[in-house]
Amino acid sequence: MTNTTNAAQTPPADQPGATPNPTTNTTPKPPVVSARSKPVGWVTYALSTWHWRHPHPAWGTINAAGATLGTAGIAAAAGVPAPFALIGGALGAAGAVAGGMADDLSGRRLLWRAGSWMLPATWMASTIGLDAVWSGPALGTLAAGTAAAATIATAAGRARHRRTTTRHLQAARADAATARQKIAVAWEARIARVTDVKVQIRAVQAWPTRAGFTLDADLPTGGATWRDIARRTEGLATDARLPNGCEVTVEPGDSRGAVLLHVSTVNRLGEDHYLDDYSPLSINNPLAIGVHRNGEQALINLRYACGVLVGQTDSGKTNQLQTINTQLIRAVDAIVWHIDLAGGGLARPWVTPWAEGRAPAPAVDWVATTTAEAEIMTRAAIEIINGRKPAYQQRMRDANDDKIPVGPDLPEIVIVVDEIKTVPAHIVAMLAQISDTGRAAGVRTLSCALRATDDYLPVAIKEQSRVRIGMRVSDEKELNYLYGWKYNIDSEAAPFQGCGFLLAGTPGEAAPMPFKGYRTDPGRIDAAATATAGWRPDLDPTSAHLADQVAVRGTHAYTDRWTRVMPTLFTETTTITNPTTTNSNQPAPTATPDNTDGSNITRMFDPIPGDTLDAALHRLTTITARATDTAAGNPVPELLTRALDAADANDGRIHTADLATQLDMDPGDLGTELGRILRDVGVERHNNTGNLRIGDTIRPGFTSTTLRKAMKAYRGGEQHAA
Repeated sequence: MTNTTNAAQTPPADQPGATPNPTTNTTPKPPVVSARSKPVGWVTYALSTWHWRHPHPAWGTINAAGATLGTAGIAAAAGVPAPFALIGGALGAAGAVAGGMADDLSGRRLLWRAGSWMLPATWMASTIGLDAVWSGPALGTLAAGTAAAATIATAAGRARHRRTTTRHLQAARADAATARQKIAVAWEARIARVTDVKVQIRAVQAWPTRAGFTLDADLPTGGATWRDIARRTEGLATDARLPNGCEVTVEPGDSRGAVLLHVSTVNRLGEDHYLDDYSPLSINNPLAIGVHRNGEQALINLRYACGVLVGQTDSGKTNQLQTINTQLIRAVDAIVWHIDLAGGGLARPWVTPWAEGRAPAPAVDWVATTTAEAEIMTRAAIEIINGRKPAYQQRMRDANDDKIPVGPDLPEIVIVVDEIKTVPAHIVAMLAQISDTGRAAGVRTLSCALRATDDYLPVAIKEQSRVRIGMRVSDEKELNYLYGWKYNIDSEAAPFQGCGFLLAGTPGEAAPMPFKGYRTDPGRIDAAATATAGWRPDLDPTSAHLADQVAVRGTHAYTDRWTRVMPTLFTETTTITNPTTTNSNQPAPTATPDNTDGSNITRMFDPIPGDTLDAALHRLTTITARATDTAAGNPVPELLTRALDAADANDGRIHTADLATQLDMDPGDLGTELGRILRDVGVERHNNTGNLRIGDTIRPGFTSTTLRKAMKAYRGGEQHAA
């Protein structure tokens, strides 16, 4: 026998757009018909129900008129006395009334039945007596009476139909209210049984997609919070015997004493969803990135918030990132910058239509595929943040806002960072600074990582991100790190590729909700990049001038960005066709002969203003050495270069733990990887144990001498075969 208390139930769906029906309200309101609409309604009803196979209320009147005329003609020809017509009508009326009383009809309908016999009988008696059955006045009187009776019958039939519909609607609403009441009672008992919190459910709202329902409940007095229920969502789903993949999610209600429970009863996250819409959007409005269980769109808003996106390989993270890129490039008041140090695969599809001459402008405004270009970009963003607010004071005063209003003439800048673990620590620090200070200036970031751990996703970046998207990960602890342990997220609620959890509000004020991201394939990326090229905004001249203040040897940081970027983004120069453009901020992508491999980008830095002479010389020497390494075809590992810089800055020696802190890495991972780099070129540590003294502390570490020796070995091509 099925236990109705534990069985998953779905209440009848309300009409789309309807507000939740309280479980205590079971009295429906009948439909209201205005007086002015009645004649029109009668005609509409008559036309819609008139069919030869389906009796219409007027058919009875027409049949009666025909029968009356035929009977009168026969009676007149046979010489039947006129009173016999009245006698026949009276007998017929008596029979009709008797039958109606047996059917318990109302007095009004009994009167109608009697009149339906007596009026034709009276007409027959008068016309037979005057021998005028086929005269014009007699036939006209019969036609007029027939039309009047047919109209009254139509109106009465429509009224009966409306009353019948109302009764059925009332019964359906009563049944729905009863079903909601049963669900409310069952879930009140379930929540108390599983969580020890005795709530009172005030409304049960069915999802329009018939995939679940939402419970609106009041919390009891005594200090219980919605988080007390959120900690036991997996237990609630198990107790309700929900299908695999379905879950219960909890979030705050409309007050501190209310809670909302979203119960999914049908798992629809396994389906693929597409959004083939490339019409203009605004960054001021939420952007759709997928579909929730209840069929509603999953929305994020990057106007004032930063975001993070986490997901392991084959989780759908890259697809989700490209979906977000699609929505961002549709915005007429936002430009997108990409930092992709893993080869530029993220940005290349967005620039290809422009590079091939099929689009008037690139969909992505700036791309950094090298560490040096990423540093130029982040420094430019900081310059813009520092200079925009003073430059646009009047614009803020006109809008009565302490944040710069963005628009097509002054677009927001969204910096999308792929694989932030590959980004050097000093650039990550600048990205954190942008997240901290760029809100009022209209500069935001979206950072991506393969794992939700502090070594892959820096705490400073995560804490400033109100929009958090977690795709499939290898350990549920990572989702708890991303969202906070209070939610007790069950990763089985999003088991399919492309599924994840979305937290689109302030952590603690909203709960992560499962969703399925829109599918964005290469063909759709190309279509979006081409379709949106016509309305891509230019960076405002003030911000472009501020960005160009970043010192880059031989070029302007922003204006000449594509001259530096294109050779590193497209290594096969035959794919670049030098498209024309009317955008002064986006010159045609050309490559200089001595920069075809992108190595010259690292030689373009001037000393940063404010550096001491020694620091400037050291910086220039280091950059030149790195460029030489790349040009020689024997690149020095980036980790070795960064470690040497840190050791030199620390008087020639540094403990492993301190180096790991500076490089934002796990000390164990750092020691293992740096040790492997040294072994690859046969360089031994400074002693057998690797320990060294700094001050009064002796711990494992590295010296500049050792690291520099390894660097020289790499430059000399002395790597050991793997």
